[in-house]
Amino acid sequence: MGKRVMILSASAGSGHVKAAQAVEEACRTDPRVSDVLNLDALEYTNDIFQQIYSKGYLEAVKNAPELWAMAYDNMDKPWEKTLFYSVIHRINSQPLVRKIVEYDPDICICTNMMPADIVAHLIQQDKVHCNLGIVVTDFYVHALWLEEVFTRYFVPKQENKYHLSRLGLPSDRIVVSGIPVLERFSADMPKPELLRKHGLDPDLPLVLLSAGAFGLLKAETIHKILEQIKSRCQIVVICGKNASLKSRLEKLIEASEGGNLHKYLVEGYTDSMHEFLRLADVFIGKPGGLTTSECLVSGVPMVIWDPIPGQEQYNAYYLLENGVGVLPDNAITIGFKVDQLLADPERLSAMKARAKAISHPFAARVVVDEMLKNEDETPVRPFKKTP
Repeated sequence: MGKRVMILSASAGSGHVKAAQAVEEACRTDPRVSDVLNLDALEYTNDIFQQIYSKGYLEAVKNAPELWAMAYDNMDKPWEKTLFYSVIHRINSQPLVRKIVEYDPDICICTNMMPADIVAHLIQQDKVHCNLGIVVTDFYVHALWLEEVFTRYFVPKQENKYHLSRLGLPSDRIVVSGIPVLERFSADMPKPELLRKHGLDPDLPLVLLSAGAFGLLKAETIHKILEQIKSRCQIVVICGKNASLKSRLEKLIEASEGGNLHKYLVEGYTDSMHEFLRLADVFIGKPGGLTTSECLVSGVPMVIWDPIPGQEQYNAYYLLENGVGVLPDNAITIGFKVDQLLADPERLSAMKARAKAISHPFAARVVVDEMLKNEDETPVRPFKKTP
């Protein structure tokens, strides 16, 4: 009989939701799964909690990064998660609790710490009887990810496994899976066809920029940063849902017709990110866990821009440590870093190969397979924790 799988994420940033989508994709192609339900846990909380948890985080990292860094460090104390923390989750998430109990999953996979905390508590209270998989979506395991009851932890790198085992978690329950990304990012798509589709030049290197990474910067500032790139290239700018930024950038580029150093393509929200990464030689953006993993799977080196204190800094450290990213001193030197890479094809080629070598294109399959093949296990109960 097939298994019922519940996947829970939280839309505080897009990475947790994207990881959940990748896990859902893997579930839907696995014959051992009879039913799968993928939910954004925040949609089953009250409005005030939802706003604080999602928008509060985004506002904090945008407008008060120093305070966010302080809070991140202060909360990073293994096994000191307060009862208040868990109670706040449960009080504000009663519709989610009811949904979990009603669905009665055989397996629950969480790509965010908030639903993981709720499911672990429900298992402890014998209100649900499922195996719990916890998927860490950054290259550092913050203390708030820690749960006493779980079946598997899925982490991005070997150091994470060592870290968790030193904290007392059973080593055989920790899997180095990588961060789940949709399989389209590792698909072998023919470049000539993609270049034609997007009207791009096969003879020019391609620089891909995520404009959302530049937060509150004006279109004029972003355009000026890009014009600091001296190498002849084509630049694809992804503006996401920021229609005003897209419109302003397009006007600036049009007004500079003949004065632009590069060929530009400005996109709004797109479902073709995997195609642009397939074509890209360099990516400029913030090192979110999912963005970092998508770049690695696509074999694209990253020019890291202004990592958020805490999780994005650890992601940046991983890229730098492995020689697949560079970090400009400031916005003025972004173009300088891009020029260095484009001017050294041998170095760029080695970085691309290294990125692919350390990537985990099938992380989602690993997560699903591990949870299904160990179906006879039960969640571990309290073990000897070490600080």
